[in-house]
This record gives sequence, C-alpha cells and structure tokens, in this order.
Amino acid sequence: WIYNFLEREIMDKFTIAVGTTSKQKIDYLKEVMKDIGIEATILSSNVESNVSGQPLTKEETTQGSINRAKSALKEHKNANIGIGIEVGYHKNKKDYEMFCCATIIDNKGRCVSAHSHFFKLPKYHQERINEGKYLAHHLDEYLKGKNNNKIKEYIDYVIRKRKPFIYEACRSAILTYFKDD
Repeated sequence: WIYNFLEREIMDKFTIAVGTTSKQKIDYLKEVMKDIGIEATILSSNVESNVSGQPLTKEETTQGSINRAKSALKEHKNANIGIGIEVGYHKNKKDYEMFCCATIIDNKGRCVSAHSHFFKLPKYHQERINEGKYLAHHLDEYLKGKNNNKIKEYIDYVIRKRKPFIYEACRSAILTYFKDD
C-alpha cells in the first residue's frame, strides 16, 4: 500500500518536456503514456531539430530527436525528462524507408533512443524524395486514380498521420528508459 501510494505521488508530479508543438506528436505521446499507465504533465517546446527538414538518414533522424530532447529539457529545467520525436527516412539499398526516432534525455545525462519499424515507401513517394522534393508537400497525388483501393488509402493514412511510427518509437523509448530505472 505505501509503495503504491509513493509510486503514485512520484508519477503525479512527473513532468515531460517534449521538443515539439505538433499536436499530432503530442497526442500520440499522450496515448502512449495512457496505454503504459504513466500520468505526467507534458510541456511542449518550440525547438529546432538542427537537422534538415526532411532527414534522409537514420543517423540524421536520430540526431534530430536527440537535439529536440536536449533543447526541450533545457527550456523546461524542472521537467524530469526531455523527449525528442523525429520522423525521417533512410535509404536501404536503393529505396527509402520511413521511420521515427524518439529520444529521452534526463537531468542526469542519461540518453535513450528508440526507433520504430522501417516502412518501404511506395514508388510515388520514392520518386518525390529522389526528385529532392519535400514529401509532406506532395502527398495529395498519391491516391489519384486509385478509387476504392482500401489498402492504398490505408497506406496514405499511415504516411500522412505517421501514428504507427511515432507511437512505436515513443513507446519503445519510454519502456527502455523506465525498465532499468
């Protein structure tokens, strides 16, 4: 009973500084926290990733999430941890794959990064990236001429909303961070 009370007291005062103001990313993070059973105050921060707007390597995407976590924690000094969430792409042999990296950094300097699964982008998206175009600005053409194709509609939804990637990376980072704490 005392342990449960103390654990609840600690978690009630747990604060997360997240390196984004994206409602989408924050909502997915809140969903992860709820599913895991961690109650926390989430403070958003308008910070830069200090990498390109469309990271094209695993290393650059990871560095972007680290930079966001560090900056968020620096901005909210009373937070227990900072979380950075960065969606990016990585070329695996000849094709780009989409994924997310989430990084947690605490005030003791501990750093944990986790990646989501990697999803090979459809040909349309591959072509836009290979043309040097910012993929987020060229999503509307993907479904043209693909009426009533439920699989293509679902792929479009996943790429637009990025939920499976963000959710998985955040969940993995949080579980990894807390399992040995």
